[in-house]
Amino acid sequence: MESIKSILPTSLEVHAYSANHLIIKCTIEELLLSTKKKEVTNWKFNRPPDALRCNEIAESIYAKKQELDWLIYLAYDKGVLHVIDGIHRIHSLQIIKRENSKPLDLITPNVFGGDNSAGWLYEKRILLSVRLNMSEGEKVDLFHSLNKSNPVPDLYMGDIDQQKRNIIESNVNEWYTKFKTHFSASNKPIIPHINRDRFVEVLTFVYEKYDMSNSTSNLLSEKLYELNTKLKKQPPPKVRESALEKCTTTGCYIFLLKREDLQEAL
Repeated sequence: MESIKSILPTSLEVHAYSANHLIIKCTIEELLLSTKKKEVTNWKFNRPPDALRCNEIAESIYAKKQELDWLIYLAYDKGVLHVIDGIHRIHSLQIIKRENSKPLDLITPNVFGGDNSAGWLYEKRILLSVRLNMSEGEKVDLFHSLNKSNPVPDLYMGDIDQQKRNIIESNVNEWYTKFKTHFSASNKPIIPHINRDRFVEVLTFVYEKYDMSNSTSNLLSEKLYELNTKLKKQPPPKVRESALEKCTTTGCYIFLLKREDLQEAL
């Protein structure tokens, strides 16, 4: 517990399953401060938080003002608590903190208030399941057991190919930024929308299909835009008029294809 106290000084032990598995509680304010200092950070194999999903969670937290009966799973290693499960919830709290810290603006609406008015949230306590002395294999097993209902792209599992991950995430982030309204937090979005994790899987398939590398990193982007131009000129048959209208408005056409058809067309 002393090692955890160095990161979360006012945290309290609630239960000990063993000397290496504790349930503790701390204030949200203290947890957010530790994330800012990089003492609580995303585990290297974990996917980055989905901004769309995090914003939805953040808005719900702030609007409903309910108790946060969550359990965040972390693993302690060398002075850092790595988030194994719960990164979206933590990032949602970070969004509220960031937006709520802005000066009060009566002209520009802010769904998170402003002027540090969310003290009621920061003083709440949150439960953390912390494991110590875990091997990487044990972390992977825990991660898989916690994510059975929400499959994690293979890009974030196994030995990290950082070059591959950087190229794929760069393209995903570019399309998310340009065509944000086409991305959905749902695991089964309707055309012309896609889930971020599923888009990662599509681009991972294409990356491996062409055996890409850093020297051919532009190929993935080129194929995406080539297909987008092709579908703009000749959309798939039997597409809903409303779906086509949206694509015409945004300029994004690739999500008129289902996931399997998209990765085959690229």
